[in-house]
Amino acid sequence: MRNDLRSYTLAELSNLFLKEGIPKYRAEQVFRSVHNKYSGSIEEITGIPRELKDSLNNSFRISLLANTAESESHNDKTRKVLFETTDVNLKNVSIECVHIPDENRDTFCISTQAGCNVGCGFCATGKMNLNRNLTAGEIVSQVYQMIKITNVYPTNIVYMGMGEPLLNYENVLKSLIILTDKKGLGISSKRITVSTVGFINRIKKFADDIKNNPALSNVKLAFSLHSTDNGFRESLIPTGKINNLKKMYEEIVYFYRVTGNKITYEYIYLEGLNDTENDINRLVKLSRMIPCNINIIPFHPVDFELTEPIKELNEKNHEKINLSKENSLSYSNKIYNFTEILRNKKVAVNIRTSSGVDINAACGQLAVKNI
Repeated sequence: MRNDLRSYTLAELSNLFLKEGIPKYRAEQVFRSVHNKYSGSIEEITGIPRELKDSLNNSFRISLLANTAESESHNDKTRKVLFETTDVNLKNVSIECVHIPDENRDTFCISTQAGCNVGCGFCATGKMNLNRNLTAGEIVSQVYQMIKITNVYPTNIVYMGMGEPLLNYENVLKSLIILTDKKGLGISSKRITVSTVGFINRIKKFADDIKNNPALSNVKLAFSLHSTDNGFRESLIPTGKINNLKKMYEEIVYFYRVTGNKITYEYIYLEGLNDTENDINRLVKLSRMIPCNINIIPFHPVDFELTEPIKELNEKNHEKINLSKENSLSYSNKIYNFTEILRNKKVAVNIRTSSGVDINAACGQLAVKNI
């Protein structure tokens, strides 16, 4: 069984080489070729002797992702790519990755799992269930192959695609270490955001691992909040029953105290459901707890049956899917009123741009179809 070279950190690769009596600098050459030059095969690795290539071919391979389909938004040039994994040791699965261009940035939204077993009530990916976790190599390969496809170097990488990052923790952590290594892609950790619905002890562990890996010191955490009411949030996010908000707030405070990194709260706006006066008051209180930003996200239509009470909202938004760009960002003026009330109460809040809605590439829409 040949393992994927892209799944090894430089430290892991160096240790393997040293055990085989291969100089450490050879590991750095291989790592640089695989993660900086994006070599797609061992034969493409430059600067190493034929003997070492033959040895690597016996034990390793480079697992690429097969690009099977692409679509581009007519509204904002967001591009969604459908990949299929090719690792011969694992079940082949399909995943989606999104390039979001903006005036001053190019963001790659990458996946960490094929499917998801959290089952959030507003998310198409959750209806797929979990096929399997992605390897560290498959996670970083999305970035490298999106660079080749788009001819764009990402200014930002967000772990907000398919899957729950903290339920594939070890591979996500390894991928972060690989992507930030200066001998590889070398992207700054301040340009990376990891999103989660929150799990007991996972956010704390993430904070500790960031502290223990200086290259990851500025990685940001985005917490999928969506409601400040425990009961309603549990109806949206089933895992919230065990990982309730009180426990999650404790973990988030710990994350900030250990890393010093500002938290982002993601808040899908559900008109009439999570925009009450009580919701506003609780968000104001939450914003005072630690330094944070609140991203208000328009609810995006999805193609599956929803439970009450957001079924009607989904149907209404489906009717508006073909609106012009400036109107499709909100679906309702009420989202602006809600945001303005929070701003007037000195809350750091923004409405997050809904890129790629018309190609099912926006928040909650990834489901390896309609591409």
